[in-house]
Amino acid sequence: MAAIVMLVLFAALLASVPIAVAIGLAALAGLLLIAPDALVLMPQKIISGIDAFTLLAIPLFILAGTIMGRGGIARRIVNLALIFVGRVRGGLGFVVILSTMFFSGVCGSASADTAAIGATTMPEMLRRKYPKPFATALLAASGATASIIPPSIDLIIIGVVSGISIGGLFAAGLLPGAVNAVALMALCYYYGRRLDLPIADPTTWREKLGIFADGILALLMPVIILGGILGGVFTPTEASAVAVVYGLIVSLFAYKELTVGELPEVFLEAARLTGMVMLVLAMASAFSFVLAFERIPHAIAAMIVSYADHWVVFVLIVNVVFFLLGMIMDALPALIILMPILVPAGVELGMEPIHIGIFVAANVTISLFTPPVGVCLFVACGLSKLPIEAVVKPLLPFLAVLLATLLTISYVPEITLFIPRMLGYLPGG
Repeated sequence: MAAIVMLVLFAALLASVPIAVAIGLAALAGLLLIAPDALVLMPQKIISGIDAFTLLAIPLFILAGTIMGRGGIARRIVNLALIFVGRVRGGLGFVVILSTMFFSGVCGSASADTAAIGATTMPEMLRRKYPKPFATALLAASGATASIIPPSIDLIIIGVVSGISIGGLFAAGLLPGAVNAVALMALCYYYGRRLDLPIADPTTWREKLGIFADGILALLMPVIILGGILGGVFTPTEASAVAVVYGLIVSLFAYKELTVGELPEVFLEAARLTGMVMLVLAMASAFSFVLAFERIPHAIAAMIVSYADHWVVFVLIVNVVFFLLGMIMDALPALIILMPILVPAGVELGMEPIHIGIFVAANVTISLFTPPVGVCLFVACGLSKLPIEAVVKPLLPFLAVLLATLLTISYVPEITLFIPRMLGYLPGG
């Protein structure tokens, strides 16, 4: 039966069937073989897969990101970043990296993050004679990498399917996100010197103070959300609602760049993005049931443990598996299917569940900008009007750097565990 299910899945993927539909067809094929009442069982498993209060954070963070992108918050974050690094060679590239980090801290969606920041920075990079393929690769890598910065939708999903504290994952994502950002900025500085990229025009202290004053409300957004979550003031789900309310107030009444008449369009866009994510989650839930019924996860876990008698080998195997999967399929179903298998196996080898969740999330960031299915790469290419094949070569240095940081995050657990331990999510805090 397992062979039939996998055959249906890969046949659908090769036929370019949307990933959610492909997973649903494979799940339906398995359920038809398992039980005669499959048409009753399938809807039950689909609904149960998304019937979790914690998942409410996903549509709310997507809505918050959509509001902020349309309400001028993203542009002000870019202007703030430009104050600090604009005078460095290749500093506009630094701005892209820092802006995606800050904006990811309020919207939670890598694709929304890339689109919002890219819409502001891509025209400016091209105006300043940044090579279009390099600018596209930089935006794709930055938007993807920022997805490890809380509040990340991927971290929420990892926490839900694995039973790991979402607050602990959010705390753990901060230092690895900073490591990725520093590595990307170092690469950007190298290419800034090599390509003789321009620096930003000088600004007076009066202008800097004006930009800071204009952007202070945008800068407070991640402080309120992350500070509230990590300080125990509210849960990640409650934080998503706070993000929506704060974004609406600031966009409608403070910056006045979003009008009440535009809200239906904003809600529709957020609903469309939410539907894409939740449909994959729902279908993957049914698919996971089929796999669990056939005890396939147990077989995979047993195989991994049999080959990985030490956590170092386990980490290497997991990294290779997610890197290969990320090149051919969306990361979401892989997280839902594999995380419940991998976390117990890693814990058995002496690893902390939070560490497992973060280095898997770091793998997901790479899959978001690697062809052929990297969603952030699609968004960046759409903004620059370049075909994907024109960006593959400039992407390779970014891929090499982020693979190096992935190995660092994977094999130096304290990078991940330091902040959660300090905040009491782990023993010894």
